[in-house]
Amino acid sequence: MNRINIEKKKIIEREFSFNFKKEEILRLDFLDNFSKTKVFVSKKSGLVFHNDYQPSLTVVEEWSNKIFSNKTDIKNKTYTDNNPGMSSRHFLILEFLISKFKQNLKNKRIIDYGCGQGGLILKAKKYFKFNNLTGLEHSKKNISLIKKRFKKEKLKEPKLFQSTIENFKNSQRYDLGFLTWTLCNCSEPLEIVKSISKSLKKNGYLVVAESSRILVPFKKPIFNYFNPKKKSAYTHPWHWSINSLSNVFKFYGFEVILTNDYFNENDLIIILKNSKKYNQDFEFDDIKKVINFFKRWKKESLFYKNLK
Repeated sequence: MNRINIEKKKIIEREFSFNFKKEEILRLDFLDNFSKTKVFVSKKSGLVFHNDYQPSLTVVEEWSNKIFSNKTDIKNKTYTDNNPGMSSRHFLILEFLISKFKQNLKNKRIIDYGCGQGGLILKAKKYFKFNNLTGLEHSKKNISLIKKRFKKEKLKEPKLFQSTIENFKNSQRYDLGFLTWTLCNCSEPLEIVKSISKSLKKNGYLVVAESSRILVPFKKPIFNYFNPKKKSAYTHPWHWSINSLSNVFKFYGFEVILTNDYFNENDLIIILKNSKKYNQDFEFDDIKKVINFFKRWKKESLFYKNLK
């Protein structure tokens, strides 16, 4: 690894540990009317984030005890992975994987890290006939719900482990893992990826999906992206670009194999290989381009809002 990449690696480690120096970050105060939580950008890497660190256990308990509690009622517009928007995301990931991945996955050992209410692994079993499935989830309520959903569909229950991702300990090594719409909510993403790199086989694969909206065409108005009414910094601290998201995985030797056409689509999907390749180049975003991106997004969102 050359000197520049060594320095970039140190910056990544500091930033994802919330170890920012005041002079290294800039608050995007022109977004204050759209986000109740202050939005920052790193002057060094272009990383967009909320600077409100909470320990990992605090974050997962918030999700387990509040965000996911009693959240299965579609009619009342509560959060559930069974609503049409979330359900379609699961199909998108699975269809993309099957269409691009030429190996037979039917009997491979597959794990969903932070599987939530089990929607993805349920579809993987019911529609794609994956046989050897495991779900990792911190919430006891969600694990109970997953069991009920599989029983209702008369499907064999997957192996289920109640744990945070970073504290997951298991002698099993998996061929393929899913990490979907999860890393943006984790206060310690490097610890998450470190744990995953240990539980996947060497040269095993990881499918990552996020609603990455930095430096891509605007796909929704900015006031529907940030939360203007509620502070939610530590339950969603990171806002990814393709570069900032990829860097987290490169840090622990994951190699980007394939991405979807995220520039034209609503979500970003990355297939990575656990190749233990530690000499990759880290790519940072230009802070000027990031700031200009948000200013244009704000301007265009307000313009179309005023047309109504």
